Amino acid sequence: MATRHTSGPLGGTGTSVSGRITGKLLATQGYVVGIEISGNGMRQSMALADLEGTILHRVRQPLEHVPDTETVLHLLDGMLAEVTQPERLLDGRILRVGVAIGGLVDATAGVIRTLHHAHGWDNFPLQDYFAAKLAVPCIIDNNANAAGLAETQQGIGVGERVVLYIGLGRGIGGALLVNGTVYHGVTCTAGEIGHMLVKEDGPRCSCGGYGHLEAIASAQAISQRMSELAQEYPETMAAIYRATGNKTGQVSAEQVFRLAAEGDKIAAHLVDEVLKYLSIAIANIVQLINPGMIILGGPMAQAGDLLIAPLQARIRELCLPAASEGLRIVQGSLGTEADLVGAVTLALQDL
Repeated sequence: MATRHTSGPLGGTGTSVSGRITGKLLATQGYVVGIEISGNGMRQSMALADLEGTILHRVRQPLEHVPDTETVLHLLDGMLAEVTQPERLLDGRILRVGVAIGGLVDATAGVIRTLHHAHGWDNFPLQDYFAAKLAVPCIIDNNANAAGLAETQQGIGVGERVVLYIGLGRGIGGALLVNGTVYHGVTCTAGEIGHMLVKEDGPRCSCGGYGHLEAIASAQAISQRMSELAQEYPETMAAIYRATGNKTGQVSAEQVFRLAAEGDKIAAHLVDEVLKYLSIAIANIVQLINPGMIILGGPMAQAGDLLIAPLQARIRELCLPAASEGLRIVQGSLGTEADLVGAVTLALQDL
């Protein structure tokens, strides 16, 4: 097995075996860089952090279209130049980079397998790309794994032994964490709850399959379905206008939950369907792994107790009492920063 050492002007020396960081830098000063790439490539975020994980500088580069790979990499190069300006690095050098990606990732090899909502990323060696550019070790992982790791190391999941993290955004991602460590599975696809089959002959998923949880219960699926249904119900459309303050008919998943709580029948019907299939998927996982905590992150989690309370009740109905009696379902404490903080947390591993 080949072992390579990485060093350079921005960092110290680390050891990587087939893409996995194994050597501890034992650093006492310096910085890490965290990078977030969304599942459609339209949102890039980057942060410079100290070795305590405190973010010192951040930059974001949202786009209004789905970009190609070259465009994203060019944007990231510019963002790297900004966060690594010499005046920001007064106490040392960049020691490591962590990247959280909204797609299928082979964390062992450091390769993006695919982004379901973008093109041109299949089998892209992103870890080697950043390691070569900055001449420091780089760790990449799925954004749900990164966010879950951050929540268990510095968020609401600190001290929990077995945690299931679920990111409810444009897609649905998941992470299984045991004693603060991500369980990746044999091919790094553990936790892909969004692609669980929950409804036979259901709607088409971003991956090409049908009836997957993501196609029914993701924030994007809820928003689109609500906008479609509202076209036939003037009262619901008027409620959407009031909730959003615009005339586009576009409504967020969080707003759908609030409209349901306010008594809108169409929103209530949609929320009931979402809770049905989300609880089926989670209940099956609860029976299998018996977690002590489920952390909900992503935009839909902003619905708070409007989502959590009925979901907890349904899961208790579906599971054996012994599997669910000690289970807590909570909203993540890192909010919209979870993926970026997760990227920083990846970079800090073994430092």
